[in-house]
Amino acid sequence: MAQGAFSKGQTPEDLKIDLLKKTHLFEDLSPQELREVAKYIQVRNYMKGEYIFFEEEAEPGIFILVEGLVKLIKETSDGRSIIVRLVFPGEVFGWIEWGKSVPKFKYTAMAALPSTILYISNKYFINLAIKYPAIAIKLTCDATHNLLQTYEVLKSIASGKVEERIAKLLLELAEKAGEKKDGRIIIRLPLTRQDIAEMTGTTVETTIRVMSKWKKQGIINTERGYIEIIDKKALEKLVV
Repeated sequence: MAQGAFSKGQTPEDLKIDLLKKTHLFEDLSPQELREVAKYIQVRNYMKGEYIFFEEEAEPGIFILVEGLVKLIKETSDGRSIIVRLVFPGEVFGWIEWGKSVPKFKYTAMAALPSTILYISNKYFINLAIKYPAIAIKLTCDATHNLLQTYEVLKSIASGKVEERIAKLLLELAEKAGEKKDGRIIIRLPLTRQDIAEMTGTTVETTIRVMSKWKKQGIINTERGYIEIIDKKALEKLVV
């Protein structure tokens, strides 16, 4: 969504409220409560490839993706990049700091597609969470889910076979962003072989080799801009 893309007669506050309605964190609030929350929200728009924040410069707060796709990237001690998570519309990223509770490890966030994001500062979110406890509970559940998901990624990278890791990733992407058509699943995401390698902790060369083999076997088909899963069961058999 381009910045300033309002409907006829719509104010910036109305736009914020419309965007808030699309997020599960605020879906149970009344119209008056949404109007109150909107006062503390910033709407931020990013172009494809634009960085939302860098690991060392990140400000605490909550980011909610409304439209687009975001990569969360972590640099390893040996200089490699790992995509620890893809953020899809409706999902939350960022963190909250309270007193001495400051995260030691952070990450870089980059827009993989043109993206519209709602941002709430650390201070404002704490105030809102105190006033509306349901928001804090939902965020805690989201944070727990995302943390467990990250643990699974890291565990897979540490112990899983390369084919297993790539198969698991494709199945997860199919579940979140797949489009079913004629018994096949099409994943229309701007993911390069480099991205897939960074998400599975392997090399680009290995990723190309594995996916080329699967293409020859009729398990997947890959074209510029999308990945097509032809034989989902074959991928499922690779996941322990």
